[in-house]
Amino acid sequence: MNNAPLVFLHGTNAEPWTMAPFRTVFEERGYECHSPTYRFHELPDSEARSNALKGLSISDYVDDCSAFIETLDAKPVVIGHSLGGLIAQLLSARGLIEAGVLINSSIINGTLPTTDMERALGKGFMSAGRFWEEAPGQDFELLAAYGLNTMPEGQQHEICDRLSTESGNVLYELFFWMYDVNQTTKVDFEKAKAPLLFLSGTEDKVVPPSTSRTMAERYGDLATFVEIEGRCHYMQLETGWEQLAQQSLTWIEHL
Repeated sequence: MNNAPLVFLHGTNAEPWTMAPFRTVFEERGYECHSPTYRFHELPDSEARSNALKGLSISDYVDDCSAFIETLDAKPVVIGHSLGGLIAQLLSARGLIEAGVLINSSIINGTLPTTDMERALGKGFMSAGRFWEEAPGQDFELLAAYGLNTMPEGQQHEICDRLSTESGNVLYELFFWMYDVNQTTKVDFEKAKAPLLFLSGTEDKVVPPSTSRTMAERYGDLATFVEIEGRCHYMQLETGWEQLAQQSLTWIEHL
């Protein structure tokens, strides 16, 4: 699928820089590459940013990505990390993508936690008050334990310091899909026809392989599931990320 453009989608609290290393590999291979961001994520940390993010939904981000994709000359392959992987799945159900590479994708509606750490993370949000009405920032201790746990502490701080606030409502839709009256993260599997490569780090504590696999299995033959040994949630930024990029490139070129 050498002629398909590539669209790189980042996770929560982030911007396109979290996908930049991956993008360079594909650009060097001659691919047309794009790195859009979700609305207001380009704003610096400020009261204005927080106010702008409050109340936003994942559906807003999907609409943003859909509008961007419709400006392209061809359906793209989407490479999405975390929330970006979930959005890729929703874009597939809209018939907008040729394929998707999902790096530790966030869970979709109907995917239950399979580990005690996942359940503890949900309980942590429950104790945070009406977080869905706010725009929370990143907590270093939580991020280091769940998302950056295989990295040196210095790199953990570097990444955390660059991450910013996120719509609390988006986080609510991610972790508490069963209470979301809009069923925002529900995928219409009858319409989702794009092949998907699920890449799951064995040390990811946010969406561990046991949970990611149950999500991939819902796609049947459309999904390819691969565990990446010893990698955390942000494995596209870990030492050795080149191997992950090459694996993604090989899969795309053999579609």
